[in-house]
Amino acid sequence: MFDAPPAIIGNLIKIIGRFFDERQNLYETISMTVIPVIIYHGEEDNLPEIFDRINSQGTPLDQYEVYAASWPVKQKFKISNMDIVECAIKKYDAFVNDGFVIQDYDREKMRSSKEVNAFEYLFGLGKYLVSKYDILAFQTNLADDTVNTLSFELVNACLNDTDKIKILYKNIYALKNIDAFEKALYKAIDFVVDAVSPIMRFKGNNRSRSKKIYHSKFQILSMISTSFKEMYPNGDFDKIDEGWSEKKEIIAQNLRAYYVYDILTNYWSEGGNTKIHAAAKPNRYVTDISPRAWRTALDGFYDKSMFRSETKNVPSPKSEEYVFLNCIYLHTFTAMDQLSIDKFDVEHIAPKRQMQDFIKKVKGQGLPISSIANLCYLPDYVNRSKKDKNFYQDTKYLKHINLEEVEAKYSFTTEDDLQWMDMPYETPDDYNVLKELYTEYCNDRFDKMKKLFCTSMGIDYEAMQNVTIEEPLTSGGGTSTITGNEKPYLKSIITRVEQHMGLNLVNSKRQAYVSSDGTKGFIFLESKAYRQGDRQKYWFGYRSAPLQYIEDCEEKYIVLGCRDSDTLLMIPIDFIEEQKPKLNNSKEDGEIRHYHLVFFRDNDGHMTELLSKPDLMEIDVDKYKI
Repeated sequence: MFDAPPAIIGNLIKIIGRFFDERQNLYETISMTVIPVIIYHGEEDNLPEIFDRINSQGTPLDQYEVYAASWPVKQKFKISNMDIVECAIKKYDAFVNDGFVIQDYDREKMRSSKEVNAFEYLFGLGKYLVSKYDILAFQTNLADDTVNTLSFELVNACLNDTDKIKILYKNIYALKNIDAFEKALYKAIDFVVDAVSPIMRFKGNNRSRSKKIYHSKFQILSMISTSFKEMYPNGDFDKIDEGWSEKKEIIAQNLRAYYVYDILTNYWSEGGNTKIHAAAKPNRYVTDISPRAWRTALDGFYDKSMFRSETKNVPSPKSEEYVFLNCIYLHTFTAMDQLSIDKFDVEHIAPKRQMQDFIKKVKGQGLPISSIANLCYLPDYVNRSKKDKNFYQDTKYLKHINLEEVEAKYSFTTEDDLQWMDMPYETPDDYNVLKELYTEYCNDRFDKMKKLFCTSMGIDYEAMQNVTIEEPLTSGGGTSTITGNEKPYLKSIITRVEQHMGLNLVNSKRQAYVSSDGTKGFIFLESKAYRQGDRQKYWFGYRSAPLQYIEDCEEKYIVLGCRDSDTLLMIPIDFIEEQKPKLNNSKEDGEIRHYHLVFFRDNDGHMTELLSKPDLMEIDVDKYKI
């Protein structure tokens, strides 16, 4: 047996003594603490207001915890939806599992009776709705005992004209048939789902089982609650109003239009329940969106995407961009496309990596690479095989796809639209050229996309384009007027050649045109002008592929339109073919893709062509001007 030294025993006694003294002091403090209790005698309806006032100090509960504590607890009603009951049971079970004791809680009795109070009903309804409807799948990962506010907000919007969630329980208890109300609510939700599902459920690039949500919670609640009020204006939830059949098609079309319009304009980025009620008084969804509003919305949406300045980091598409693309491809995708197992990617037509390399070489400040005008859907196998080249640059890619199908169905481009990507961008002076050409490409493509969008959405494109919109001039003062699309430059230079040659030209393929008698063939190219020193410089990509469309013609010409001037060159193909050894070229896997035709124009209009091999030299080409 070990005998401890007296000093150790003394220290141990002191430590134990201090411990018991501390426990005794704590006990006395607790036992002497006064806990105030307020006993209320009066109408139960006043409890929410009283509880709200008491809750104003200390650590306040959130508003839904207040409702759980202050709404009538014992006033219950029977429901048929067992899923709602189970959600309420899970809430209480979560508390029990955490060690709490809930007075009068009996889960089996609750299951058998299916009786709940107003808070339990709305609590369970919120959990049920977000699991049942993809369109309402907000905050789906909340804990079993955490309130999903969606049902409180939705039911309040359906039953009230203002925000009265605090006393919403009164509306619930006033319902004569809660099951009839619930079924009516589902019918309103189903109606909205059917209206917007072509856009929301468009196949797109969604690979998960759950559907991507593009809208805000308050936007969709506004649509549902407004439709609910139109379907059941008199509070009789057993039958839909007789007048509904006459207006439901118009409302469905407008819901689809406003779904897109509000997302493109970020209408619901601010405001919540207040905005929901404002939309219902009067019902904004019975009013068509005007051509002026569509014009402003689409141009604003596009301009916003063009304000971006991206170099290294290019963001993923936003909800509004997915919605815009979905609307366009609804018109070009077939039912088979939607039902097939194929997947689709959102692709940058001018590839991100190539654009980033351009910007890096010229030390540029960035470009809107992620602009909506540069986006399209592509089958994923096509997209991934192409990688960092555009449609026309990857010769291997071109061998495995139907280019005409890609152009018509996905990209809405031609080879000429991306010809600017074959130019050499090497010095800081080239940045402005790159920016100008890329912007022009985006402007042209968005015009095509806008027309497709209008076709798909049933919008009168011509009426929209002919709307006069006055905007401030960027230089300050005055206004400029936008009145619609001007004639394409290509059409103007074709007309000039017809007049010069006394011919009628017929389109053979792409940029190839043949005279009506088949004797003369023309390849039309155009170039934007940019400054190099005190002269204008024009660059064209000369390819052999288009020549096949005029190979049977006796005379063959390449027509070069020099934009920003009246200059038009018509050069015999034989002359260009003789020059090929003296021209720079671009190669792909060792094969020449195209030759670089470079021309200069001085202030007097004198034109020369640059030959690069074996030495740099310029030759006069004025004789080819028309």
